[in-house]
Formats: sequence, structure tokens, C-alpha cells
Amino acid sequence: MDFKSMMALRKNRIGKVQEQLEKESNKGSFEDTRFWKLQHTEGNGSAIIRFLPETNGEDILWAKYYRHEFKGQNGWIMDNCPTSITGQKCPICEANSILWNEGGDENEKLARDRKRKLKYISNILVVKDAANPENEGKVFLYQYGKMIHDMIEAKINPPEPEFKGEAQKEPVDVFDFLEGCNFRLRMKKKGGGYPTYESSEFDSPSQIAETDEEIEAIWNSQHSLNEFVSPDNFKSYDELKERFHKVLGVTQAPSPNKGVVEAVEESVASHQVNNQEDYEEVIKPKSKRVTKPAPKPIEEDADDEMAFFNKLAEE
Repeated sequence: MDFKSMMALRKNRIGKVQEQLEKESNKGSFEDTRFWKLQHTEGNGSAIIRFLPETNGEDILWAKYYRHEFKGQNGWIMDNCPTSITGQKCPICEANSILWNEGGDENEKLARDRKRKLKYISNILVVKDAANPENEGKVFLYQYGKMIHDMIEAKINPPEPEFKGEAQKEPVDVFDFLEGCNFRLRMKKKGGGYPTYESSEFDSPSQIAETDEEIEAIWNSQHSLNEFVSPDNFKSYDELKERFHKVLGVTQAPSPNKGVVEAVEESVASHQVNNQEDYEEVIKPKSKRVTKPAPKPIEEDADDEMAFFNKLAEE
């Protein structure tokens, strides 16, 4: 940009600076007020929301990334996983792959406790929120997990009919302003004490608002999603490794030949679910298996995170 161009744009600078200050303030606070959360009572709650299309100037409907959230003897790891960015490696994932490859109940429990969790973020319009009526009609960011994302995918790409003679369902763009769908978000406590969203469902297609002016106001209220998948939002490999070791209370990376579990089994506390979206990511314990010297294949019913550990062990 040359000097004349800079001078021509100077009148818009204060707005950009205010926007940047707001973003930095939100990132630095304990609770980002741009995000909406479903209020619940003992694991039960409901609301009606509407997923929104691309934000002005962006081309993504959701930001997808992975995150590590677990507690060690010296605090919490609450960091985004670098593997969210193609080609990047993560010291926590590498340590987990060693644990998984060595086998044994204790190692596998630690790997599950420290696994990366899949996250999605979309813009939503809150249509009905009985617990907090002041949120209704407002645009927020909403973080959700694989279960809800699978429901979105099933509407956009309907699966083949399960039984012969059943009609193929028509695809529905749930993000569309005119022909999208309200989403009835329902959280219920299930066996084992963990809430589930499996009773949630989409309504029939409907227009989000009556006039073009109202729709445009909603669109102009949406938040950027690109920032959540920007490299700036992730620690470097070395920074995350240093934080990881500090939280575990180790001074150097444990040697795989000596058994990683001996260095960390006293450092990592039991898994604690610290937000509702994590409930659907918790892996239930599997039956015991005999540990073998060679790398073990992961059972077919294990989730993709365990497959990820196994892949790292083979590299």
C-alpha cells in the first residue's frame, strides 16, 4: 500500500482498530461473550437455533479444529491441537501414540484422557431460549461436536434408505436463509450420567425472517470464523511441548523404551468433562486386551481419534 492509499483509508481506521480491540478482549477473557451456550439443569435443557450461512468475506460454514483439554499436576492443558492445520505435528498426540502403542489399561486410559477433541464453530441465530429470553433474535457463535455435525450432514447429504421401498430423502441446506431449518437442540441425561443430543432434530424448511431487511441485518451481525482456524490461533510445536511438560511435571520427554506411563501416570488426573460439548466425545472403556510387543491394531469400533494415534505410531 502506498502513502496516498493509506491516507485515503485513514477515516476507516478507527472502526478497524475498535474491531481488533474487541477480538483481543474476547480472546483474553475467561468467557467469550460472542458464544452462546445451552443452559441446562442437571444435564437437561432445550432451545431452538438456526445455523447461518457464510459470513461476509468468508467461504466457510463452520470452523473445524481439534483441541486438547485435560488436567495435570501443574494445571490444565487448554490448547488447540496443531494437527488441525494440514502438515503440522503435535507433541501431545505423539506422546499419546506412544502410550497407545505400548498398550496396557493404564496407558490406554491416559491416551483417551488426553486425546484431541473434535470441535466445530458456526454462526447461529437463537430463535427460542426459554432459560435466557434476552438471547432470542440475536446472532452468536456456537461450538458443537461430532454428534450435532453428523445431524447437519445427514440433512445436507441424506443417507440411502435403510429399507427397500423407502423414498430417498431430499437434501436440505440447513444454513440457507430462505429454505433452511430451525434446529431443536435437546440435551438429555443418559445412562452413565452423560448428557446426549441424540433427541435433537431439524424442523421443516422455513424462511428465517419476513423481510429482506431483517435477513440482511442477521447476516451483518455474523462473526468471523476464519480466526479459529488461522495459524495464529495455535501454539508452535515447541511452545506446546514446553507447556505440556510443565503441566505434567516432567523436565524432559520420556523415553518410549522406558515406558511413558511411568513418567506421567502420577501427573495426569482422571478425565474431567469441563463443558457440555465434550460429553459426546467421551470414549467408554473397552474390554481388556492382552498387550503384545508389536503395534496393536485398533478395534473397528474405536473412534477416529484412536486411529489417529495408531497412524502416528506407524510414521
